[in-house]
Amino acid sequence: MSRVPLSDPLGTVLSWGWALGTAAGLAVLGLMVQAEQSSAEMPLAHPPLSVDDIPLADGAR
Repeated sequence: MSRVPLSDPLGTVLSWGWALGTAAGLAVLGLMVQAEQSSAEMPLAHPPLSVDDIPLADGAR
C-alpha cells in the first residue's frame, strides 16, 4: 500500500506569505501611482509667479 506524501506545512505557509505579500505590495504600488497621477492633475494652490507679477523695489512700473 503506497501513501501519498504530505506536503511540507512550512513551505505552504511560506508560499502563502510570499503570495499575499506580493499581492499587497502590488496593491500599494498601484495606489501610490494613482495618487501621484491625481496630484499631478490638480492645479497648484498658488500658481508660480512670473516676472510681471514681482513688484519692483523702487515702485516704478
